[in-house]
Amino acid sequence: MIQYQNMYLDHIASVGVGKNDKVASSQKSYVAYLNRVSKELAVDITPTLLRTESEVERIAAKLRRLKVNDRSVNNIAVAMRHYVDMVVTKDL
Repeated sequence: MIQYQNMYLDHIASVGVGKNDKVASSQKSYVAYLNRVSKELAVDITPTLLRTESEVERIAAKLRRLKVNDRSVNNIAVAMRHYVDMVVTKDL
């Protein structure tokens, strides 16, 4: 589960994610990346879990230990950084 999912979608749209998409929706991909974290680690995505860059790095390291490939982890990390940015910007 992603707490504040609709706010996250609004946030990533406001910073330009997906504005040049012609076929696939980057915004949906970002949500899918966060949902993968939620599923792989059995956690909810919340401002408590994702508030700083160090938390992004810690979660990325856990995913690598679970043998998630580097490209996927990199994409997931970008999505998590946008969540952190939303948390900080909105003071959640």
